[in-house]
Amino acid sequence: MVSTWEDVRTGFLGRASRLLVRKRILTSTELPVVSFTFDDFPSSSCTNGSRILDDFGVAGTFYAAGSLCARTVDQIRYFNLDDLRHLAIRGHEIGCHTFSHRRVSFLLNNQIQDEIRRNAEFLAANGAVFIKSFAYPFGDISPRSKQVLSAYFASCRSIQSGLNAGNIDLGQLRAVALYDRVIDPGRLSAIIEGAIRIKAWLIFYTHDVQENPSPYGCSPKLLREAVAYAFKAGARILTVGKAVTIATAGYNDLTTG
Repeated sequence: MVSTWEDVRTGFLGRASRLLVRKRILTSTELPVVSFTFDDFPSSSCTNGSRILDDFGVAGTFYAAGSLCARTVDQIRYFNLDDLRHLAIRGHEIGCHTFSHRRVSFLLNNQIQDEIRRNAEFLAANGAVFIKSFAYPFGDISPRSKQVLSAYFASCRSIQSGLNAGNIDLGQLRAVALYDRVIDPGRLSAIIEGAIRIKAWLIFYTHDVQENPSPYGCSPKLLREAVAYAFKAGARILTVGKAVTIATAGYNDLTTG
């Protein structure tokens, strides 16, 4: 679990990154968009999570750290090569973490570049190509690492809570945790209705998808409720990569300072 000091440090650097480095776009969506994303990704997010999305005929974004492949860490079993291939065949998006799942704010620029190169090579060797979406491991970010990663990826997703609307920051996309321990059906519906009302882009993130999920995961029931409610409310459910494509209105500017 992340310590209190690391929480404070991550929060401070996240705020600084949002102020000092911005990769802005003006959205032009006529309909609200909802994306479902899975970090790391545990095998259950494929076996349970992707199948729920498949049932609705939609796709999600799965951020992979190559070093976790076929490993079990803290009693969580992570994806294997068959999971990667299954997702590719079914049209889901494979996104990028750092290969070693390291916090980018602690890495030098060349170390960040090495991590994403290793991850890209690993994913490409196993059927996942055209990686254009990144998520910060642990939600950890700094102005310097954000600027480096924004040059490599069309989008970088944070864990800063909120909706993406109007003039949004592709280098630090806001998202909402889809965890059983923090969200219930009432709050879930309120979040989705809020996104519908202002025609925003709502990104959910979670980890494992299983009965009795970890503190950072959700149950199949909660995920299914979220997808069903987004559909019922009239949102388009898109991968992060596709949402970026339709959200741009010809204005894309990396601003520093």
